[in-house]
Amino acid sequence: MEKMHGKVDVIVHGHAREYFPDKRERFDYAFEDGDTVAAMLRALGIKPELVMRVVVKGRTVGKQHVLADGETIVLLTPVAGG
Repeated sequence: MEKMHGKVDVIVHGHAREYFPDKRERFDYAFEDGDTVAAMLRALGIKPELVMRVVVKGRTVGKQHVLADGETIVLLTPVAGG
């Protein structure tokens, strides 16, 4: 059986944005069927501990959330300050 592919819209809030592609706040991410938020972070070279919370459709989900085509994934990172 052929693997399915999809694309999600990723929004990064917080200072960890500097570690994401082109330091953008918003970008598209193409994935294969069964990929999770954790797998996406690993593929992007992002340490999972930089992401404090993951929100999909207004609800907090775990990093083991399986990506679905067309979803918007909001990644919230710890607040930095001083």
